[in-house]
Amino acid sequence: MNTTKDYGDCQIYLRGGNRESVTALVAAALGAPADDHYTIRSGRMVFEIRPNPDNGLAEDFIGWPFTIEAEADDPGPLLVEAVSCVLKAVWNHGFDAVAACDFEDGLPDLGGLPRYR
Repeated sequence: MNTTKDYGDCQIYLRGGNRESVTALVAAALGAPADDHYTIRSGRMVFEIRPNPDNGLAEDFIGWPFTIEAEADDPGPLLVEAVSCVLKAVWNHGFDAVAACDFEDGLPDLGGLPRYR
């Protein structure tokens, strides 16, 4: 059994706003500009706001309208901190968000799942 955590990527499922407003919110949370492809680059991390191909196909968060794909070239605590900032920002803005990754236990509210059970 492999117990090594992958700190290189995280997917956040999001419900609320539209792609442009979510991109602006994530960019503000990370203190980095967004490009015209709904992508924010912060240091060696990339956050991309995408329409969820499973939108509406599931009743739980897996079927929410957007995903935020977060990846880091240098996996570690910086990605955990950045994902935490993004989660707090979207929650404070009134949007629903749940992170799905190996390091959910290191995120606020365990990545958000307990908020939406």
